[in-house]
Amino acid sequence: MRPIETVHAEPRDSVESPDYRVNFWQQSGEAWALDAYALTEVEDITEVLRWVDEHASGRRFEVFAEMDDEPERSYQSPRKTGLIRLLGTNPNVGVTVEIGRFVKI
Repeated sequence: MRPIETVHAEPRDSVESPDYRVNFWQQSGEAWALDAYALTEVEDITEVLRWVDEHASGRRFEVFAEMDDEPERSYQSPRKTGLIRLLGTNPNVGVTVEIGRFVKI
């Protein structure tokens, strides 16, 4: 980390109450199972962290702020807004996983 002193910010854009994304990761054999949630109508990050603490059940997690306001959709419709990581890591980053293998018959 390299801190850089700066003067008061005049942001180009600001979101007062962003939506957040939380990914819970649990190892299942060699793979990691994912439970993902979008948190809306959040007061601030402390509310998100309290929710994560109550629902993590020992699992690894990531917390993101969503970059754009995205409407609520069904479970089958993936959210597509950009994410800004606030906390945690993805355990799959840098890991090569075999998805399938072709076998000559």
